[in-house]
Amino acid sequence: MKQIIKEAGYLAKGFYKEGVEHEYKTSASDFVTKADREVELFIRAKIKEKYADHAIMGEEHALEGDENAEYKWVIDPIDGTRNFAKHIAVWCTLIGITKNGKPYMGACYDAINDELFFAEMGKGAYLNDKKISVSSITDIGHCYLIFSGGSRDYCREKDYERYAQWQKNSAKGNGLWVHNFGTMLPACHLAAGRVDAFVNNTGKLHDNLAPYIIATEAGAKWTNSYGEEWNLEDRDMVVGNPTLHPKLLELFD
Repeated sequence: MKQIIKEAGYLAKGFYKEGVEHEYKTSASDFVTKADREVELFIRAKIKEKYADHAIMGEEHALEGDENAEYKWVIDPIDGTRNFAKHIAVWCTLIGITKNGKPYMGACYDAINDELFFAEMGKGAYLNDKKISVSSITDIGHCYLIFSGGSRDYCREKDYERYAQWQKNSAKGNGLWVHNFGTMLPACHLAAGRVDAFVNNTGKLHDNLAPYIIATEAGAKWTNSYGEEWNLEDRDMVVGNPTLHPKLLELFD
């Protein structure tokens, strides 16, 4: 998995340096490039060479293999495609694996900075093979928070107004540093203790699976915005260390 994602990241970086034109899939906020499609095909081919009985699903191409296979690889070839297409160096390659329908293994490769985040459930999280853990920040007034709001196209309609209210509450002079990077990469920075909290109401399984595994194995508490255990179908998420997490949920009240 580590070898495949690094090779894929190098391929994506080559496209990035050369520059690629983008097009739209479902809306003006839904970017795709030739690089997205080619990198995903590369990853799929590498997986099939060694694991012919594994299922593969990704952002750009259809499911291959048995939906109920023991192992399923979930691919986002370029997470942060808008940044990638606009030549902003904040994007990554994501690969997650489920085993019997449950999160099993995740990797995130930031090719620009040559940083590989990796985790296997129950075995901790690592950055370039060094163990990592979440920050110990407990004061929400000193919290470095990433908020990825998305658009109505990407979040569930029932949550849209809820997150609009959260944004109002989070802006009421509590000192939060709030940023939006347009990618799940900050969830991996949270795992490494660089970011203190991550709140998101957008994305699909190919975006969320690998970061979920990495962040939780680094000690993060990761739920949906209602405080319920996060599941593979949820699009909204609230992530922080166990002490900070309930304070983030209070901002939804």
